[in-house]
Amino acid sequence: MTGSELQDMLNKHCEDMKKELSGFLFYGILSCADGTTLAKSSGSDEVAKALEQGSAYHLTIINQIKQVIASVKVLGTLEMDFLMLETDKITFLMMLSAQGKFFSVTALDREKANIGIARALISKTKKEYGDMLDSFF
Repeated sequence: MTGSELQDMLNKHCEDMKKELSGFLFYGILSCADGTTLAKSSGSDEVAKALEQGSAYHLTIINQIKQVIASVKVLGTLEMDFLMLETDKITFLMMLSAQGKFFSVTALDREKANIGIARALISKTKKEYGDMLDSFF
């Protein structure tokens, strides 16, 4: 697969997520190396701009949570998989790829979102797209 074909596939995946999720505001796939956005889809330009400008903060959150998990040695080795942050208006869902090279950020309108369906859909696509990205890079 070429880089261009991968980019097209990721862009289509992001648009599919936009169609499938109730309360959709934003979905993006970002690099854990530097927080850059590889692909995205947005239902709100305002939210997209804010999330893209804050992508480094999302990466910081991911890295801080990894440190918290690593510090809990009494439970053995734990790996971060899924993170949910709720505000009074927006629910953020972050999913880390298997090798931890990439993560997705989903932003949903809290009042309109179905978290169970969103989590199931994100988890379903994690293996396909996360594994593909991890092995491509």
